[in-house]
Amino acid sequence: MAVLRAGLCPGLSEEMIRLLGANGLRTVVDFVSSDLEDVAQKCSLSYKALVAVRRVLLAQFSAFPTNGADLYEELKSSTAILPTGSLSLDQLLDSGLYTGEVTELMGAPGSGKTQVCLGIVASVSLGLKQHVLFLDSTGGFTASRLYEMLQARAEDKEEQLEALQRVQVVRVFHIYEMLSAVQELRDRLSQQVVSSMGPLKVVVIDSVSAVIYPLLGGKQSEGLAIMMRLARELKTLAREFSLAVVVTNQVTRDSSTGPLKPALGRAWSFVPSTRVLLESKEASWEKATTQRLASLAKSPRQPTGIQVELDIGNGHVQELSPGTPTKGVWSDGKANVKVQES
Repeated sequence: MAVLRAGLCPGLSEEMIRLLGANGLRTVVDFVSSDLEDVAQKCSLSYKALVAVRRVLLAQFSAFPTNGADLYEELKSSTAILPTGSLSLDQLLDSGLYTGEVTELMGAPGSGKTQVCLGIVASVSLGLKQHVLFLDSTGGFTASRLYEMLQARAEDKEEQLEALQRVQVVRVFHIYEMLSAVQELRDRLSQQVVSSMGPLKVVVIDSVSAVIYPLLGGKQSEGLAIMMRLARELKTLAREFSLAVVVTNQVTRDSSTGPLKPALGRAWSFVPSTRVLLESKEASWEKATTQRLASLAKSPRQPTGIQVELDIGNGHVQELSPGTPTKGVWSDGKANVKVQES
């Protein structure tokens, strides 16, 4: 998604870009899909000038037909598979996280969503030496937990600290703060500027439902529109910049005995390419369990219903196949860290 900037086309001046940006029009798509009469009035700009700019932008950025072979070659050259830090979870996801896609981890509170996210962060920042952006909307990110994971993976103190420096945490407790953070990232990536960050490969949002769900009451029209705006931003980030976007979501039931289903409804269900349901295994009332069951609920590559068993307490993972269970190892450890935060 191209960002509006001076020199992009004749007539698009710095002053026009500034006025458009002040009214929320930052990209070519934002501009060409807007009501230009309304824009001209709000920005005090010439309607004819805006029409002329839009005509040029449409000619410059309109889609042209392409064949399937070219799309497949582009997909092969731009897609990377990133390990999650769990061998069994990687098998569940058909080798790991795929760039260009949104992957959703859903589950009830305490099901281990944040823990799995931290394992992904540790794996990418330490093992792949790639940068990660973590958008925390619940206050669930704990630096000490991430640091413990890194200590379990590497003995060298300097290597651990270098991995921490590759993680940027942004606290976003409102939907507009989240949208602002995502749009700012998109703008920086479009201009090939990511400030102190290096090569970015993963964006984690924990949790997307925490900021969207409160808006979906009543007629839902405004909240639904904002949710789909965020959905468009995330899918664009993943696809255009070859990022793996990981989001967490809550679950609901239609009745007390009904099956668990992801929150945010049918409209959101088209956003993630892959969905994993995390559930706590049964435990006695005296003692909680660290065992989690991960089930594949949606995937473009794997049959749904596949399950693996994760132990988020001591790092062990057991993979459960439809037939005989097999054992695997998840080297996540417990967790602990100190992270750069903005």
